[in-house]
Amino acid sequence: MDLHRIQLKFYLTPPGNLSPEEVFRVFSTWIPQTPDQTLVDVADYSHLPDGPLTVLVGHQANYTLDHSDRRLGLLYARKQPLAGSLEEGLRQALGEALKACRRLEEEPELAGRVSFVGGEFLLVANDRLRAPNTETTRQALAPHLEPLLARLYPGASLDLTRDPDPRQRFNLRVRASASFAVADLLHSLEAPA
Repeated sequence: MDLHRIQLKFYLTPPGNLSPEEVFRVFSTWIPQTPDQTLVDVADYSHLPDGPLTVLVGHQANYTLDHSDRRLGLLYARKQPLAGSLEEGLRQALGEALKACRRLEEEPELAGRVSFVGGEFLLVANDRLRAPNTETTRQALAPHLEPLLARLYPGASLDLTRDPDPRQRFNLRVRASASFAVADLLHSLEAPA
């Protein structure tokens, strides 16, 4: 399966009192302070009722404070091909998304008010041609994703659900039976296999 346009959304712990203006300021500081990525601009879409609120535009990926499914969270949207196999690419994308979540959690300007729900995330394949929203796509993705999820959530049972609406892009909501901190997920992901 050839897929690199992967989107991952991690949700803010309710009530998620993070304003688009605060995120705009923080994202603006990331542009010169992120040497391993090419980040170019920040855009404000907070006038939209349910959608992206603040977008950090990058060459490899975009980072968005997102409210499109009526839940506030950080959406990582990969745009460029990932290195290696699909499993390695998924691992890399998850790592980048989790690093961004952790960076927001540690941001001094946000004074410890930001925390993410590590035990749940949404995966979206932003490529209807290579990954139509079908059970066949889910079965093709499973052997690449399942070892990664077992590594991320050791000992937890997982609930993976898909919205089968053909108008939607391929999506998979991952929920763990236990709570996990973003820092722990990063540690599990970066630990030697």
